Amino acid sequence: MCARRTIAAVSSVPKRLLCVGDLNADITVTAHADVVPGSDTPGTVTLSGGGSAANVAAWAGESGCATRFAGVVGDDPLGDYLVAELAGHAVDVVAVRRAGVTSRAIAALVGGDGNRSMVSDLDTATVMLPDDVATSWFDDVSWLHLTAYSYFPATGRATFRVLADMATERSIPWSIDPSSSHMLASECELDEVRHAFTGAAVMVPNHDEAALLSGQDDPVAASERLLDLAETVAVTCGAAGVVVARRGSATFSMDPVPVDLVNALGCGDAFAAGFVTSRLGGSDDRSSAERAVALAARVAAMPSAR
Repeated sequence: MCARRTIAAVSSVPKRLLCVGDLNADITVTAHADVVPGSDTPGTVTLSGGGSAANVAAWAGESGCATRFAGVVGDDPLGDYLVAELAGHAVDVVAVRRAGVTSRAIAALVGGDGNRSMVSDLDTATVMLPDDVATSWFDDVSWLHLTAYSYFPATGRATFRVLADMATERSIPWSIDPSSSHMLASECELDEVRHAFTGAAVMVPNHDEAALLSGQDDPVAASERLLDLAETVAVTCGAAGVVVARRGSATFSMDPVPVDLVNALGCGDAFAAGFVTSRLGGSDDRSSAERAVALAARVAAMPSAR
């Protein structure tokens, strides 16, 4: 289990964040030299808790925000590890167990520049179904966070809509991370994606995801176009910082916190956690973005996502 990392609390107000979605193991492969096909390459291979929604929950919990997570794991030792590891980050974990199913693992290939490529196992056996959702998950909840990793498998799209509708019916704001431009383009109909994401209070796409969903390559233009879907859009642009647009407010940009990049895995999730928990605690968008980029920089200097 990962050692706990204590960071400053975002607010003394007891508001609860609910994260629903992917919980998996990250198998991170970092090569210390160019990979030699058909032979051996020195490097490190690590196993840690992962999953975009789970990463957001972990960093929210570490920030002092009351946090609940709901997701699906196999009824196996790996599932036991994943639940216990996430709970160790001060998260109330609600795990839907699937008997006879192996918990998911994601392979992250990290290059010398710290950037990562992912091989994602989207086994439909660990996708949440509408009947899995319990109204009790929303007890005392003030914000819902979702990721598109729950939307990509066709069997998960009805569940995504159920969760968003349940939040809306309870006047609970919700946020969405589009998660992967490649998966959006290859697995989904973009008009359907835009419809599903409409109504979000906050959207946190990276530059590629924002460009795909908006049809605009410029991050300022993309963020403002996506205001048709979400009230606030924060487009993360790596070393170029972040652009934040909000209906009725002036769009602004913010530089990133300088850092020696070790691993980009989970940086976007940390940004989402910092932004959402700050908004939940009553901060304005600029203060929320400042906290978010600082937390993303902290994760960028780590060898794992949490």
